[in-house]
Amino acid sequence: MKQLLSIILLLFAAHSLRAVDYTCHTQAGQLQSLIGVPGSTITRLTVSGTLDARDFAYIGDSLTQLRSIDLTDCTIAAFESRDTYLANQSRFEANSLPAHTFIGFQNLTTVKLPRQTQAIGEAAFAGCPALTTVAWGDRLQTIDDLAFSGCTALNTPLPATLQTIGEYGFAQCAYTRLDLSGTALRTIGANAFGNCTRLTEVTLPASLQTLGERGFAGCSALTAIALPGSLQSLGEGCFAHCTALTRAEFATHALDTLPAYTFDHCTALAAIQVPDAVTHIGEGAFYYCTALTGCTLPDGVRSIGDYAFAGCSRMIHLTFLPEGLEQIGRWPFYGMRQLYSVSIPSTVTYIGDHAFDNCTRLAAVLAYPTLPPSLGEEVFREVPQANCALGVPDESIELYSGTPQWQEFDIRLLSNKEELTADNRLNVHFEQGNLIVQSDAPMRHIALYTPDGRLVCRESGETNEWAIDTRLYPGQIFILSVQMVSGEYHHLKVGRN
Repeated sequence: MKQLLSIILLLFAAHSLRAVDYTCHTQAGQLQSLIGVPGSTITRLTVSGTLDARDFAYIGDSLTQLRSIDLTDCTIAAFESRDTYLANQSRFEANSLPAHTFIGFQNLTTVKLPRQTQAIGEAAFAGCPALTTVAWGDRLQTIDDLAFSGCTALNTPLPATLQTIGEYGFAQCAYTRLDLSGTALRTIGANAFGNCTRLTEVTLPASLQTLGERGFAGCSALTAIALPGSLQSLGEGCFAHCTALTRAEFATHALDTLPAYTFDHCTALAAIQVPDAVTHIGEGAFYYCTALTGCTLPDGVRSIGDYAFAGCSRMIHLTFLPEGLEQIGRWPFYGMRQLYSVSIPSTVTYIGDHAFDNCTRLAAVLAYPTLPPSLGEEVFREVPQANCALGVPDESIELYSGTPQWQEFDIRLLSNKEELTADNRLNVHFEQGNLIVQSDAPMRHIALYTPDGRLVCRESGETNEWAIDTRLYPGQIFILSVQMVSGEYHHLKVGRN
């Protein structure tokens, strides 16, 4: 019996050592001396009074098993010393939680910050995977770089007083809906919400001026974004790999460049209107946006960067290049394997290397420049130029016929452009809910898409007539793609009667 009682007492003592709730009132620099138990046993801590960097250094070094900490009734005092404390700093501001204080606290779930906290230091809570809830206090303005990076359970709404989020501030957090409309945010740093893979909705505030590079990159569940009119600066790759993004709207008129890789691999984005003030489309801006079928560029666009639309494989008609465009970079339209026709504005003077490389179904090019644009290397590689009609101004036919690369096309007069772009071999019409496609020559494959790229029907087999039931699709417009037995491709837009 005594032996059993001893075991019970030992177990109770062990449990007591494992989990301690501790409450104390302290003066700056005195916290360690007030705690009378091993720091590793404290799981819940409530502190009132005044703290400074020495106290936070003690917490970071010794209270690593904390599950919750309540500092609501504390004040953070300024501190300066010749010795270095957290993050090798020796000077600490008042009302600022020092950098690295809780970094890597694996069990921390709940934090209540001092009411007067104005700033949270670099990586203060980085790598706290259990952290779910933060009470921000009443005056928080700045969240520094990496502050909550890797807090993979954090989904706490952000405070209205917040003005700045640093780089990687909330990277890889668990936010699902992020409504920032009620905040005073002016700056969202690079990668601030990068790889928040559960994030589906974001509402940005009217106060936002700067959105850093890759700010929401890798938010693979994000479906829509609206950029406010206040925005002055947009970083590169801001929405890269947001693979569920279907809608992006710009209210801002301050951007003169759509930055590089802004929508890189946004594979659900079907259409977009670029802001009116933009004059340059950056490198890879729409790189491998494989659902993109339409784009509206403003009249002021003068240049298109390298790889800008490369891999946009569902694009059928490239008719959105504006008059006034002068320079087209390298590989901008690479891999548009459904592309049927292209219109090149009269103002274009240069087209870069491999611009239309691997556009294997291109059948019609309407070139409006009187002087053939200068070309980089292998601009039309893999384009079936001999079977591709090139329409040029009537007075320029000899110039194009004598210019390398251009002369490889089937050159015709622009005055017959309707004939150049028409698919005269196909008879297409609707009979009630069926789309009828007829041809004198045999067809091998047929595919019908909605304008946003959704497949309606795909059929194969050698025939001169197809009937496609479209009654389950209420839209009025469809994109038809037909491959003939001869290998030719025909693409056209069809509408219900």
